[in-house]
Amino acid sequence: MWAVLFVLTMAVAAPVARAADDVPTPQPRPARPGDPPDASPRENEAEKGAASETGAEDEVGLPDAGEAPRPEPRPEQPGEVKGENKPPADAGQTEPSPKPEARPDRPGKDEAPTGPGKAEPSLMPPPRPAEMPAEEAACRVRLKELGVVFEERPQLAEAAGCSVPWPVAVTALSKDVALAPEAVMNCATAQRAAEFARDHIVPKASAILGSQLISIRQDSAYVCRPRHGSAKLSEHAFGNALDIGAFTLKDGRTVEVGKASKRAEGEFMLAVRLAACGPFTTVLGPGSDPDHASHFHFDLAARRKGSAFCQ
Repeated sequence: MWAVLFVLTMAVAAPVARAADDVPTPQPRPARPGDPPDASPRENEAEKGAASETGAEDEVGLPDAGEAPRPEPRPEQPGEVKGENKPPADAGQTEPSPKPEARPDRPGKDEAPTGPGKAEPSLMPPPRPAEMPAEEAACRVRLKELGVVFEERPQLAEAAGCSVPWPVAVTALSKDVALAPEAVMNCATAQRAAEFARDHIVPKASAILGSQLISIRQDSAYVCRPRHGSAKLSEHAFGNALDIGAFTLKDGRTVEVGKASKRAEGEFMLAVRLAACGPFTTVLGPGSDPDHASHFHFDLAARRKGSAFCQ
């Protein structure tokens, strides 16, 4: 009896054991779209490291159940602006402007262009007015009162800047004193020369040389030229100067500047030279420089009131 029960029990248990061994091990179901992937140990460590840098390692959140998987962010490059601080590509950002190319220096205001075909700027004075100014007309009245013999000349104007708008050609400083050769100058210089001859040269010739002055030799009046050793125009270029080279007396003597052979002649020359300083603003002569060794230079250069340059 017991033997029969044992045999029946073993017969039933054997199929059950085999059935249990044949049950397959459950496999993980395939991932469906929208399901979050399982975190790997490396990813978990990366999340912990990122949390520790921000100081929020206890607040690391999990993605929502319906959130799509996010790719692992690439590591930041040195000097790169973080994503949250980087401005959008179209947020008014402009490309750096290219640097302008260097251009060659151009002449300044004070530098005249040079090179082939570049002409020097003209200094030609403007035409004089059609009507003679009142002062010029009054000056001519005074010349006639002094006995000056003169003629009108056309305007003198040259490209270098030389100019005498209303020149006169003088042949005598009075009815008794000739001026030769003809001297072209402005009216003011003619008047001053006539007054100086009347007030100083004539009386000094009689007093020192013992004879009447009858003629003065002029060596230069209007000449368009610069000063000696300078680019600045001479007073001669404006008809504002007169050079005297010799004096002729009624007794026939001619006394040349710088060639006085007698004491009286030297005294006369010195007296004339000293007297000229005042009526004229510039007085030069023998001893001033080599250019004035043989004549007196008298001019009316504009200077401070009451001043003169006499040498």
